[in-house]
Amino acid sequence: MKVTLLVENTPRDASIAAEHGLSFYIEGCGKRILLDAGQKSLFAENAAKLGLDLAAVDFAVLSHGHGDHSGGLPAFRAANPSAPVYMARAATRRCFVRRYGILYFNVGMDRAFAKDPGIIPLDADTELAPGVTAVVGIPRASAYLTTSDNLYMRKGLWFARDDFAHELALVLREGARTFVFSSCSHTGLQNIMRRVADAGLLGAETRVFAGMHLFNSPGRRNESAELLDRLAGELLAYPSATYYAGHCTGQAAFDRLKATMGGRLQPLRCGDVFEF
Repeated sequence: MKVTLLVENTPRDASIAAEHGLSFYIEGCGKRILLDAGQKSLFAENAAKLGLDLAAVDFAVLSHGHGDHSGGLPAFRAANPSAPVYMARAATRRCFVRRYGILYFNVGMDRAFAKDPGIIPLDADTELAPGVTAVVGIPRASAYLTTSDNLYMRKGLWFARDDFAHELALVLREGARTFVFSSCSHTGLQNIMRRVADAGLLGAETRVFAGMHLFNSPGRRNESAELLDRLAGELLAYPSATYYAGHCTGQAAFDRLKATMGGRLQPLRCGDVFEF
């Protein structure tokens, strides 16, 4: 298994550019997979710098319908005209962020790409290839995290809090090892881990790559120390799991989690390459 960060908020070093977003180039289970594509074309520029061929990607997966993950998909389609793009069916709907208490700004997918004929919408857990599963439909059974509460969807003529039906987790299983990718974890990484466990997909060794969405950028607000400690406890309840966090996790939240989780929590940086 090889995982390369094509886009993340913070660069590994001065040789590579970064932006607010995520894009993973995953080589595992005999496939090359692009998970998310950042905001625009930076992921493709970084792929070229790192010697990775987007034309060789077997298929792409979109974790959810926000523009900092889907914005680069037109550039991916230009580089790879035939690869299918898997996403939850709801990922093409309009998504919004509420700011200043009254204004709603579009943060969803490019409307032109939403009509791409290569999109394959998913309504339930789906095996995309042997050992590769998209987990769709993640209930917020444990709903104490708050930093996604300013995200909305259309409901009739007005807006409602986003239910994140457009979010999925990508799970790769190689022998006894499981690799979980949850790019923003709007439904709560604790709920996503429970959902993956309930699906019987966790292995004797589990690596989790995630943005944990513990930082609300418009208000520059982090989850409270109390809630972060609670989350750390729930994540540590999976003894086989090591977590790699970045993007919307937020540095202050990461530092608080790290104090409890120690070596079981590691950072993600743009340009990082992980081989297992």
